[in-house]
Amino acid sequence: MPAAAAVGLVRAAIDPTVAAGWLDAIDAHPAWRRRGAVAAEVRRGVPGADAAVIGDRDFNPYSSSLRLGAVAGIDARSLAHLIAAGESGRFCRGHLGAVLRCNLDQCWVRRQYAPARYPPLHAPHAWHQDGALGFDFLGTCEQAKAQALIEMVTCWVALTPCGAHAPGLELVTCATALRPIGALNDGAVRHDHDPSHFWRPVLEAGDVLVFTGGVLHHTHVDAPMQQDRTSLELRFFGADSVPERLRDDTFFTLDPT
Repeated sequence: MPAAAAVGLVRAAIDPTVAAGWLDAIDAHPAWRRRGAVAAEVRRGVPGADAAVIGDRDFNPYSSSLRLGAVAGIDARSLAHLIAAGESGRFCRGHLGAVLRCNLDQCWVRRQYAPARYPPLHAPHAWHQDGALGFDFLGTCEQAKAQALIEMVTCWVALTPCGAHAPGLELVTCATALRPIGALNDGAVRHDHDPSHFWRPVLEAGDVLVFTGGVLHHTHVDAPMQQDRTSLELRFFGADSVPERLRDDTFFTLDPT
């Protein structure tokens, strides 16, 4: 693990048997079944099959993301308490304070496919900073720009092995100020950071990555990868640092430990 306060890795934070049960619950959701059926029709050349992939409030077909609250069999509140009770929680409290709040509307299931298995509309995540969540990049208010990056921590839970034979994450291990859209392309990110700051962790089911809102990251995927990856994301905030632009989201407070 790189020696960087903005990024951490907690090995075996979740029992792999528990992670496997969550994966079964996710696979049972109709969004994945529908997507699999459409992908099969596309491979068979059924006319107009790709148009059948539509999203809704809970499912985004472009990022293959499903809102965790839509998955029967996984209680997001219990999961947040489980993560916050261990080393991941200590990382969060070290950055955000003793009392944490979890944004239930921003808890997600993420699925990244092996390149040869991309379903219709799917694309890997490009470089971004989670702390830019909800930020209007086209706005001109200087005060808004000054408060652009939210103080937050993402807890990223691997439910399957990833980073070697399945897509994982690549992170820049030092947090930075908000980068404008034009500076988020791969060439610009690599030009502006020392090669030693890039990290592609290889994870097992149950490992948890934790990183602050200023950390740049994107999907790491190589053509030879043959396996898909499923992960969970939970976003934590300090009790007094929930930004105005997320005021309509649903939060709950975790008791300090």
